[in-house]
Amino acid sequence: MEINSLKDKVYKSLRRDIISGKLAGGTRITESAVAISLGVSRTPVREAMQKLLQERILKSIHRAGYLVEDLSDDEIRDLFDIRMEIESIAIKKAINQISVDELKQLDDNLEATKGLIKNRETEYITHLDIEFHSTIYKAARSKTLYRICKNLSDLTMKYRTWLHQDKTLWNEALQHHLLVYQTLLSKDEKGAMKAVSSHLNKAKSHILEMMKRMRSDAFAEEDL
Repeated sequence: MEINSLKDKVYKSLRRDIISGKLAGGTRITESAVAISLGVSRTPVREAMQKLLQERILKSIHRAGYLVEDLSDDEIRDLFDIRMEIESIAIKKAINQISVDELKQLDDNLEATKGLIKNRETEYITHLDIEFHSTIYKAARSKTLYRICKNLSDLTMKYRTWLHQDKTLWNEALQHHLLVYQTLLSKDEKGAMKAVSSHLNKAKSHILEMMKRMRSDAFAEEDL
């Protein structure tokens, strides 16, 4: 396998593990450990990690490998605020260009989500959440906008995965998605932008509250 193909394989594997939360913020990783676990040489690992450094998903530790970046509360606020602005542009573009097939995809997505909530299943919820938003990004008919939206969405993925483990929030997220869908059906531009803003603001608030609880729990478990 060529070096570039190996680099892409390593990059995608590491990025997936980081944004899904499998590799938590603050985890130290080394080129040698990753090379051994993936069965590749250190060269494609080094190149993949350089790409992740540029994306600020990893940070370098002098002579000690890399750390998985974790976001502060302020950085999480910035990330969701920026995502809110960009997704408002995306839905504004999508509202007059979304196809019948794409509206059907959103409807099917909502029905599938309702089924998961009824059966109290967690495993597939995050996938459906990402799929719902991705359909809207595509409907904006802008490759540049799609890439920006998708990248911002990926950066929030591990935090959204945490939220989806809280079953009490499932119906709230579903109702937000349903409202977004309805505004797209009726081509209500102001309503759509308001619905997206409300949805992301709620997610941001829940994530900040969840992180506060996690820090409190971690402090309580420490030996004092």
